[in-house]
Amino acid sequence: MRRIAAHYIFPIAGPPIRNGIVTLDDSGAVLDLSASSGELQESEGVEFYSGALAPGFVNAHCHLELSHLKGAIPQGVGLAGFIASLSAHRNAFSDEQALRAANLADAQLYAAGTVAVGDISNRELTFGVKSGSPVFYHTFIERFGLRREDVAQGAHSAQKLAEAAAKLGLTASVTPHAPYSTQSEMYEALAQGGIWSVHNQESGDENLLFEKGRGALCELFLSMGLPPVPPTGKPSIYHTLRHVAEGQRLLLVHNTYTSANDYDAAAARCKSISWALCPASNLYIERALPPLRMLRAKGADIALGTDSLASNASLNLLDELKLLAKHFPDIPLSEMLRWATLGGAAALGRQHILGSLEKGKRPGVVHLSNLDLDKLKLTPETKSRLLTRKNSYICQ
Repeated sequence: MRRIAAHYIFPIAGPPIRNGIVTLDDSGAVLDLSASSGELQESEGVEFYSGALAPGFVNAHCHLELSHLKGAIPQGVGLAGFIASLSAHRNAFSDEQALRAANLADAQLYAAGTVAVGDISNRELTFGVKSGSPVFYHTFIERFGLRREDVAQGAHSAQKLAEAAAKLGLTASVTPHAPYSTQSEMYEALAQGGIWSVHNQESGDENLLFEKGRGALCELFLSMGLPPVPPTGKPSIYHTLRHVAEGQRLLLVHNTYTSANDYDAAAARCKSISWALCPASNLYIERALPPLRMLRAKGADIALGTDSLASNASLNLLDELKLLAKHFPDIPLSEMLRWATLGGAAALGRQHILGSLEKGKRPGVVHLSNLDLDKLKLTPETKSRLLTRKNSYICQ
């Protein structure tokens, strides 16, 4: 049993607890949360940490297999420029280099407090990394499909990858990549019933492609000899929504150019949607931020992701929180921490065990140091680390 205390505990399921103590059993399950009547300090049977405690982070959107591309793609080139550069660099490294980078990234994100990840895979390369990690990974087997003749093979290969993941003990679901990269036939060919994780409205050019049939993405695909999806006169999100089956769980990622009308249409069509935001990646690629105030006003179920090291300097969710705190200083830390914990857990269907410090859950415990304890704000010096460094704390 462990008793861990701090100036504040953010249980997520309730308000912050001043001078809080969380008690864990030997498996890492939460036994109790309490508040001390006096000032806390290190004592026999109690570990005290200056700062705050929170549940382990849940990264709702990541591409571990692109970790070797850190710094390879220039910033601010827009989505079309990023895709072109990614295509040029993606295979310029050996599998050994890619695996080494993925292993390092996995170790770093775990040490900094991430206990679960929704991770995109287009091939089997990182399956071994994920199956051997103390981090829980839900793998999204992602498929593109602009050529109709490639649909059957693409769907078949995705199913084979899902079977390979299952043999290694990984949970996985097959998902379309994005509306701009996936014709209707590929949407229809991919299995439904699991979680779909779809890149959504990451660029203004994505909406322009569907509304007008032109723009940088349209030009890019034509230059690559690929048929662009036909224009529909509506923003790109509607292409995904019309292929979502009743009861389908949907994780929409980025949403940088999602409007209030788009949100309403999605909410009316699908009853189970999480909206994953990757602000650092959006700034890296598009020099833009998602419409956070609109999503909050709508009561959206928000989660946070990091995207990949091809479009980010870090896979630590604390860095995403710091960025949001800089641009949206009025949002309470407790709310942002919810996005980085329970919001991500719900997006991955793991809210029953992860995401909040509640009795019976095994979410891991993260220490946040160098906080502004008077205002309960992050500072540039705030750091995060996982205190519960055992596989048993992270229940798959």
